[in-house]
This record gives sequence, structure tokens and C-alpha cells, in this order.
Amino acid sequence: MNFYKIEYSRNPADMWSNLKTATPTNKDNYTSLFEWSKSMSNYHFSDVEDSLDTNLPAVIPITNFDITDVPDPKITNPATFDRRKKNRGSENNKMEESDFRRWGYDIDGGYTILNRRSKPELPNSLQNIINKFGMEKPKVRYDVQMPGQCFYWHIDAFGGLLTQTKDPEFSRGNFEKHSAADLDQRKMMRFVIFLDDQKQGQHWQQGNLILQWKKGDCITWPWKDIPHGTANYGHMPRPTVNITGVVTDATYKFLNKCYTNK
Repeated sequence: MNFYKIEYSRNPADMWSNLKTATPTNKDNYTSLFEWSKSMSNYHFSDVEDSLDTNLPAVIPITNFDITDVPDPKITNPATFDRRKKNRGSENNKMEESDFRRWGYDIDGGYTILNRRSKPELPNSLQNIINKFGMEKPKVRYDVQMPGQCFYWHIDAFGGLLTQTKDPEFSRGNFEKHSAADLDQRKMMRFVIFLDDQKQGQHWQQGNLILQWKKGDCITWPWKDIPHGTANYGHMPRPTVNITGVVTDATYKFLNKCYTNK
């Protein structure tokens, strides 16, 4: 494992454009969502191999924003397992539940990954930042990981946004049934903006990199490949905003501008 203090010496547009997408595998051969997702990942899953200066970086730093207004954490609600499964594709949910029970997570006792507000009304200063990404049909979440909450080690599964499914955010299976062109993960991107400095007891890991962040830092990552997880065993809330949507030419223009203006 390595600690990585987020910095911006690399061009995020180049890092993103160099990504490759692994061939899908048959979902019917798996009962574990994590193992199925892992089978479609190009990541090395090693604690010692390089995870940044490669064609599959564990994290892609974007830029640091000047954050002046942060929404009140009280507008969020706990994202328990029961609440999450109502919004997930049914097969994915069954596979995730199988993982939780095998690993020993207390999902019957109300296991909570974080507090979330979907479609939040954000301060103008923050909304203006989000608009800079130039994404098509962006989905915005205000996430606050409260003390004692943990987002388990996982690989993202929101590719259905490309195929307009009924359960778009968690529909990896539907996504994989489409054409090779649709399978290009570079068409989708998720940005995360840290809205406060890292406090003691706050943990965010991307692959084998343990992040060290400051207020305003913004990252993305190869969502179809990189395992990641977060935890807050400190005493203060950890607020972030995440934006998931379809990449456009304006997005690439913004990524290049971030690098040239650093």
C-alpha cells in the first residue's frame, strides 16, 4: 500500500483517453457481484505494483477548486442496504447481498455506507463548478460520510446510464449486453469533489493507493476497473459531491484546460 497526496502534474485528458475496457464475462457464472466485476477489470489487484503512472491509473487527479459554500450535511439521509437495494437492478442486488453475508456485514442491522442526498439543491458557486465538466445528463449526489460509516470495497457498476435502462445507476449487466462501442468505459465518467480538508480518521482508498486530500481536490478513476472503498472512523463528517454522466467534447476540453492552467 502507498499513501498518495493528490497532486496535478499529469494531464487528466491523456490519462482518460488511454484507458482500455476489458471484455465482459458471463454473469451467470457468478454469485458474487465483486468477483464478477473483478473478472471484467484490467486492474492488477496487487499491493505493490504501480498504480498511477500506467495506462490504468488507480486515480486520475483533475484539479483543485476553490470551494466557498458547502451544503448542510443535515439535508442528507442514511443510505442503508435496504434503501440501496430498492434502486438497484435485482440480479446485482442479489449478488451484492450474497457478498455482504459472506463477508459478515451486518445488513440486517442497518449497515450504512454514508448519508446521501440525490438531486440536491446546491449553492450557486458549487453548481457553477459542476457545470464546467460539460457532461451530458449528469447525475449529482451530495454524499456525507458520517462518523462510523463505511463504504465497502467495491468496483462501480453504473454503466447502464449509456443504455437508458430503467435502473440506470446500477445496471452493469444490462450495460454488458450491448455492443462493443457501448462497452467503452471512457464514455462515462464520475467526478468526486472533496468539500472539506481531510480529518483524522477519514480514509479513502483507490486500488493500492491511500489518498490524502484537501478541500477542493477533484478526482476521477477508471470506474470499470478500480476497486475502492471509504471509511470514516473519525469524529467529523466527510462531505463530497459526485457527478456521474456521459463524457462530451466539452468534458475533454475542460480536462485539458485543467492541466494547462495548473
